[in-house]
Amino acid sequence: MNNKILKSRLAAMNYYYRNYSFEYFLDSVSQNGLTQIELWTSPQHFWIEDTGYQNVSQIKKNVADHNLKIICLTPQQSNPNLYNLAAKSKHLRNGSIAYFKNLIDAAAELGVHMIALNSGWDFYDEDPKKAWERSVEMMKTVAEYAASCRIKIAVEALQPDESHLVNSIVDLKTYLDDVAENNVGVNIDLGAMARNRETILQYFTAFGSKVIHCHFVDGNPVGHRCWGEGERNPGDDFQVFNSNNYQGNFTFEFGQSEYFLNPAAVERKSLAFLSPFLK
Repeated sequence: MNNKILKSRLAAMNYYYRNYSFEYFLDSVSQNGLTQIELWTSPQHFWIEDTGYQNVSQIKKNVADHNLKIICLTPQQSNPNLYNLAAKSKHLRNGSIAYFKNLIDAAAELGVHMIALNSGWDFYDEDPKKAWERSVEMMKTVAEYAASCRIKIAVEALQPDESHLVNSIVDLKTYLDDVAENNVGVNIDLGAMARNRETILQYFTAFGSKVIHCHFVDGNPVGHRCWGEGERNPGDDFQVFNSNNYQGNFTFEFGQSEYFLNPAAVERKSLAFLSPFLK
């Protein structure tokens, strides 16, 4: 059975280190034996807005000093955050486009070749089709700019309480077809996938090599839980990824609020649980 992956393909995320400094995050990840990170652009770790972003030189130095590599940049983009691809007012749309372009510029300066986005969110009192059209239009603009910087975009489905736009494989397939940009691929978020009662194999059947990233979490079956606290079998999951020649990485996106108190221990717990399936 091909149910193991290289540990070097796992990535930590500063999302669950939100209550600690960026230096503590890097120290902990390095001490836990990981070599890759997905950088969430929370202002306490990496400031970025529509007006600009912090100088990346110190970020690059700190990451390099810890022998780490940033494999993806992930912005704040879900309700009630200011910026999202389906923003409605002209002011917010212009700000969102500037924000995502700054994200791409920062990624290019950091030597990062992927950003992770979602479709954005709609107002509950509007026709979701209108928000869909806004999202597709902005994604096209952002994707074209990203392509000029040789950066790929990994798009994930969201859960229904987060957005009404892209919640399923069917939605995601239609969305990517409407966007029709070659540098836009798929991020399998195992939490959203489980919420919609879908499988990893169904994602590969629908998208094949367009699956370029994974937010790798456990669940009961839904949730963004650390490994060992849910019902998923990582060996079974890795086997499906391997049999479909997946070339991407696996980011820990642990989202339970109780994890924020001691994220390094949560990370160690997950790595211990996954150890039989790592090489």
